[in-house]
Amino acid sequence: MIAVVIISLALLGIAGLLIDSHSRTWRDARDSATLPDRDKNFARSMYRRRMQASSMIGVMGAAIGIWPIVEAEGRPWALALYTAILLAACAWILLLAILDVWATRRHYQRVRMEQLAKQLQLTVEMASMGETAESEGSAP
Repeated sequence: MIAVVIISLALLGIAGLLIDSHSRTWRDARDSATLPDRDKNFARSMYRRRMQASSMIGVMGAAIGIWPIVEAEGRPWALALYTAILLAACAWILLLAILDVWATRRHYQRVRMEQLAKQLQLTVEMASMGETAESEGSAP
């Protein structure tokens, strides 16, 4: 019984901390004047996914907290429903985590490709400037 309460309160506390952290990060991104619109859109979608997952962690904490009530009922359908709800919540959190990893990886791959393109462009410009300087230096 005590373990159920400890786990329940721990999950609720973790969910609260995560929600606060995600809210602060989103507020900073939203209010940033230097952040491009594409990055703000990415931050907004990341905020939504992470808020849903954090909220589900809190819901699971609350659901674990009511375990003694469900157990006292002793009805098989109540236990099956309770277990199905917990399983669905875990699956939803896992799905959101996978989507978040995929979206974050895709975003940073796009940023990396843009950086490589700019680096290549600068390299070409520097090479052409070097050729121009050499041809002007060798001209009589």
